[in-house]
Amino acid sequence: MVRFTHPQLFYLFIPFIIFLIWNVISLKRIKKNLDAIAVGKIRNFLLNRILFSRIHLKSFLIILGTIFLIIASVGPQIGTKLTELKRMGVDVVILLDTSTSMDAVDVKPSRIEKAKYELSRLINNLKGDRIGLVVFAGSAHLHMPLTTDYAAAKLFLNSINTQMVTNKGTDLSAAMSLALDNIASENDKYKVLILVSDGEDHQGKALELAAEAKDKRITIHTLGVGTPAGGPIPVFDKQGNQAFKKDNSGKIVTTMVNDGILNEIAMITGGKYIRVENQANAIGPLLSELENMDKRELKSHVFSQYEDRYYVFLILAGLCFLLEFVIPTRSGKEIVWEGRFSK
Repeated sequence: MVRFTHPQLFYLFIPFIIFLIWNVISLKRIKKNLDAIAVGKIRNFLLNRILFSRIHLKSFLIILGTIFLIIASVGPQIGTKLTELKRMGVDVVILLDTSTSMDAVDVKPSRIEKAKYELSRLINNLKGDRIGLVVFAGSAHLHMPLTTDYAAAKLFLNSINTQMVTNKGTDLSAAMSLALDNIASENDKYKVLILVSDGEDHQGKALELAAEAKDKRITIHTLGVGTPAGGPIPVFDKQGNQAFKKDNSGKIVTTMVNDGILNEIAMITGGKYIRVENQANAIGPLLSELENMDKRELKSHVFSQYEDRYYVFLILAGLCFLLEFVIPTRSGKEIVWEGRFSK
């Protein structure tokens, strides 16, 4: 694995390329001028001691040495050791509802954005745990497999929106089934699901899957995002003008959080149900639950050691410039004029 400490210095190649183009144009102009002022024996006498092949070689060495200098300046480093890290943690899989009802604005700035904010805080507080992401609406998809790369996890989380799952509706059971299939193993007691939704379930198999999770000793914590009073769902036309979703009779649809099913799922598996509204630190109680869970040893492989390699290119550049300096461009052969005024 290779990385660079100063990659912005690659821009030094731009003036270098401009110089090369200017140099080629200048050499062509010099050759044209020589051809104009010296012809025949005069030209041969003037240029016969000049070794043009060595001039070309010296030019090549200067170019190559400059390239090596630029590469050295960007600070190349090579990951030379694959290290196995051992951490104590659990496997955490987040199931995030991306149905259109998550656009409701009873929670500011919206349910989906509030959920992402709280989950980002959750990731910031993980210590050695692996985390995965499942997104769902009318169907469920594995958005990110289990990883200890928390920076990548936050990037995947930030990319989530309510348009990414094309199947409309809310199928809690599809998300739960997918998550259970992906994390089931002999060490299920070290695994936890975090279901984040407003609780609208259009399929009705979530409670059966919660019982299955309990049998596998998998805990499911649930976050209900929304308020009991509910809120409208913004929609936008092609010009970007905002309105609110309406039913067939023309009335604005108000979507409310369904505490019942989310609370029941958590109770069946021994998890905790948390209502997420506009309060600060909504994720606090969940962090406490995760902190108190039994941990197991998790292993991951990373390139943890990088070694500088800039000096290799500095040495190569030095050799190029040294060779360019010692290579002669004139022949030691004595040249005798054989023209009109020769002796």
